[in-house]
Amino acid sequence: MMFRCGRGLKLLTLVVLIVLLYAATQQYLFESFLRRRYITFDDFPKAYSNALKASTADNTPLEYDYNTFPPSTNASTLIPPTIHFIWFRDLYAHQLDRPDHPSHIPHEGSSAPQLCIEHNPSFTVNVWNATAARKLLEDHYSWFLPTYDNYRYPIQRVDAFKYFVMYHYGGVYMDMDVACRRSLIPLLQTPGWFPKAEPFGVNNDLFAARQGHGIMQMMIERLESRDWNLIFPYVTIFWSTGPQFASDMVRRWYSKGWAKRYNAGDSKQDSDADAFYTLPPEFYSEKYTFFGHSPGGTWHGEDVAVVLWLVDRPWVLLLLAAASTTPFMIVAMRMRRLRQETFKV
Repeated sequence: MMFRCGRGLKLLTLVVLIVLLYAATQQYLFESFLRRRYITFDDFPKAYSNALKASTADNTPLEYDYNTFPPSTNASTLIPPTIHFIWFRDLYAHQLDRPDHPSHIPHEGSSAPQLCIEHNPSFTVNVWNATAARKLLEDHYSWFLPTYDNYRYPIQRVDAFKYFVMYHYGGVYMDMDVACRRSLIPLLQTPGWFPKAEPFGVNNDLFAARQGHGIMQMMIERLESRDWNLIFPYVTIFWSTGPQFASDMVRRWYSKGWAKRYNAGDSKQDSDADAFYTLPPEFYSEKYTFFGHSPGGTWHGEDVAVVLWLVDRPWVLLLLAAASTTPFMIVAMRMRRLRQETFKV
């Protein structure tokens, strides 16, 4: 009996280690894929790339005639010149007067839409409020209203609606704490992109897609199945509609054929209408960024401190994973020693 128990614990430990190794390998392959899909300077006209680098180096306004940007041969497969913001007034009104955790969603609105208009005068800029958002869902996606209305946290409705409006219209979606720093015309030349998150996956505070993009369709179709209450507010939002949901959907899209295509060495310069790319940190939140970022995290609850602490210390997660298998190893070793002593007797 003891011998069988020891073998069972060894087998269980081995299975756990294999599962962890498999998950780590798959994550590594996905992260490698995201980096291979980076939008780079080589994807822009050379004159524009040189102008962007020069203006950044000299800290001077970018001088470039966007009318000279190469015209698209098939505009229907590219991101349309539309920017979407979502502002549900007083979404977190109970935080407006809290000095320990004030709301970062402006009570009076945001200057982000106006900045985007100034830098993109030829674009359409939409600011969706709660009434307009619900009207779009009622008119075209009424099947989702039960889930939409029953979300536990208000920010889940904002997150969910951003996927619907992007599928329905296409364009560039931006949270209200993200603003334009320059023209976004250079970033419209693909069917879609997501900004790279660190250390893993993609972000959902900013992304772009053509109208009817396959990833957007998959997102709106899978929101219902992700509507789980995971006890902690941050974890629930993060997984059900937030950045983890977006990352999982992109990863799922990648696993459905795209991994085979691009791991086989297909060129990034493809003509697939459902292709997607990755906006690297240098264009998203670093040196050559097209966007400005102000403090966000309005929906963060008290539990977020623990989560963010762990994210900043990935070695702790590794220790926890190792610790979870340690008890099984100890029990197995003790059972083995006991069995050996029994055999000696």
